[in-house]
Amino acid sequence: MSKIIQSLKSARQEKGLTQAELGKKLGLPQSHISKIEQELTNPQLSTLRDMARILDLELTLVPRSMLPAVRSLLTGEDTDAPRWQPDEED
Repeated sequence: MSKIIQSLKSARQEKGLTQAELGKKLGLPQSHISKIEQELTNPQLSTLRDMARILDLELTLVPRSMLPAVRSLLTGEDTDAPRWQPDEED
């Protein structure tokens, strides 16, 4: 969860939004946004989804087996894991 929260916080800061401004868009008090960013509370999934969308991000569930490929695509770093697998031949 920590990486998600840090990504949301970084995106908020990059957009120049204060916690209060983000909270207003979400209908939440600034203090709650602060607690989320400090990981003092576990937000509901719907809150994380709404935060992400306001910050032009999207939460996506990825099969664990595909995580190395997705991370490689996102970071541009090579991994030993293949980025895709060829179709099986009949």
